[in-house]
Amino acid sequence: MYRFCIRKCVYSILFCLGFVVTAAAQEFRFTTTVSSNSVTMDETFQIQFMLENGQNVSSFTPPSFKDFEVVQGPSQMQGQSIFNGKRSEYVALIYLLQPKHVGSFTIAGAQARVNGNMVKSNPVLIEVRKGSAPSQAQPSNPYAGNPSHGRSSGGGDDLPEGVLKKGEDLNEKLRKNIFLKVDVDKTNLYEGEQLTATYKLYTRLPTNSSVTKVPAFKGFSAKDIELPNPPQATEERVNGVQYKVFTIRKTLLFPLQSGTLELDPVEVDNQVRLISIVNNKQRGSRGRDPFEDFFNDPAFRDPFFDDFFNRPEVTYQDVPYKIQSNPISIHVKPVPVEGRPESYNGAVGSFNMTANVDKTKLTTDEALTLKVSISGRGNVNLLNSPKIDVPSGFEKFDPKVTDDIEKNSNPLQGSRTFEYVLMPKEAGDHTIPAVEFSYFDPVANAYKTIKSEPFTIHIEQGKQTKQEKQDFSVGKNELVKNETGVLNWTRNHTWFILSPWFYILLLIPVLVLAGLFLYKRRKDYKTTNAAVLKHRYANKVALKRLELAARYLKEGKDKAFYEETSRAVWGYLSSKLKIPMADLSKQLVQDKLGQRSINGSNTKDLFELIDNCEVALYAPGQDNRRMQGTYEQAVTIISNLEEALKN
Repeated sequence: MYRFCIRKCVYSILFCLGFVVTAAAQEFRFTTTVSSNSVTMDETFQIQFMLENGQNVSSFTPPSFKDFEVVQGPSQMQGQSIFNGKRSEYVALIYLLQPKHVGSFTIAGAQARVNGNMVKSNPVLIEVRKGSAPSQAQPSNPYAGNPSHGRSSGGGDDLPEGVLKKGEDLNEKLRKNIFLKVDVDKTNLYEGEQLTATYKLYTRLPTNSSVTKVPAFKGFSAKDIELPNPPQATEERVNGVQYKVFTIRKTLLFPLQSGTLELDPVEVDNQVRLISIVNNKQRGSRGRDPFEDFFNDPAFRDPFFDDFFNRPEVTYQDVPYKIQSNPISIHVKPVPVEGRPESYNGAVGSFNMTANVDKTKLTTDEALTLKVSISGRGNVNLLNSPKIDVPSGFEKFDPKVTDDIEKNSNPLQGSRTFEYVLMPKEAGDHTIPAVEFSYFDPVANAYKTIKSEPFTIHIEQGKQTKQEKQDFSVGKNELVKNETGVLNWTRNHTWFILSPWFYILLLIPVLVLAGLFLYKRRKDYKTTNAAVLKHRYANKVALKRLELAARYLKEGKDKAFYEETSRAVWGYLSSKLKIPMADLSKQLVQDKLGQRSINGSNTKDLFELIDNCEVALYAPGQDNRRMQGTYEQAVTIISNLEEALKN
């Protein structure tokens, strides 16, 4: 009986793969999986051999099950899935085994010939122990609800979930067997504390699924975790029912404001294939099939062949089904005001800090580098530079920021380094005060402060360019020899005071002094009126940034285009309304514009543009026409706001 089943399965695979041609070259995999690696003597378990994206399969040889009894099988499956545009095809064999002995046993991998090459799946280890397992009903096909598994075969009278029974309500069946769920690890947290949101698709039906709408995460800073492509299925039980689960998106979120925020739903379009069983009487009314005698051989009495050759026992129905997840409300608390250190600037999590200088002795011609590195777990990607108190003997420049964040870490962890360049202005011994960094620990519900040691710096006078002194050495200052004879004096030139050169040379020092005065006055004006200058040139800076966005538009870089467009709009609002970038929010911008009597279509179009940019950053495959419209809308809105603010 066992050899007969093997022969039937091998024939099935050869007939199937002789007609299936993979449309696109995908990653080939040949894997062995088991339902459990540890069983008792009385338990049964399933072993599956799956060929994914295999072309030109000419043979298949299962391993020896000498230490196990084949209770059921082989059951054979084949199908394809399309998820987010990625297509995958597969063929699988499933056996139901029961151990004969106690101990550890290794089941070797199966062998198959693909494209003329012999390939082998991975072996699996089974631990068999003594004990009595509770009695179980005959298991049904565990893959009937997998979007990647469209057809199944095997013994038993139970119908898989993919079969639409007579009189069964279609909408109720879809609602119970395919749905979306959002898992969040917390719904109450502090501003800046990490929240992990996982969007999952649960299904027990064969379906092709495509994400049509992704959440915008308004009010959050988001960092996505990379997922396998194509997505890999896992299994979960919901209310005692086994589902295949596909993770659509997993994102680390950091709330940027307090209050009640909402995670927008995700939407997925599904094409669900359901099977309807045709009444046997209808089958009897058919004319004789010329191939019937051939396929009456017991080796071909398998629903797979009825399915493959479109025999009339079953009919297929492709049902479109659109689903979306429920929105999730997140309650964000502000960090405590009581006990907040002066050095706190928004860090939430658990961190360490190191600070060091590259040298302690230098001259006034050299530069000093102060490096501050903050590492740990939390909102590492949002850390602001700590406040550095520099003595008056140094000139400080803006820091260089470097990130080293661990890929796919959850919770987010890594480091951010700030490098300050300090230029000494005078010689002597100077002390740079200790660097202080504070953060809020949500676990301990308390602020914590880290301090470095102060740095003592010895500075020597460097080389300076000095005016050359007049040479009074020997032979350079001798008196001219006196003439004793009569000299003939003649007048060859007019008086210099009467020449034009006298007045030109007289004006040169005045012009130089006036130029230096105007230069210093302009420099002081720029230093003391930086905000005014930003306000004055905000429109030019924004349009300059939009030129860069236009270049990304021509190159088809949609993500870079929307990032630069969003940066141009927010930068313009920050400079024009004199709002620091750290304090920017839609509500504050609306209040500022309202104070200047700018409302109506201007603000509505502005916030619509901002929302479109935020959504587009997470929506895959934006077309060029939509990007062109966004670019023209941004130019128009900035120009209209500039005109309105002038009036």
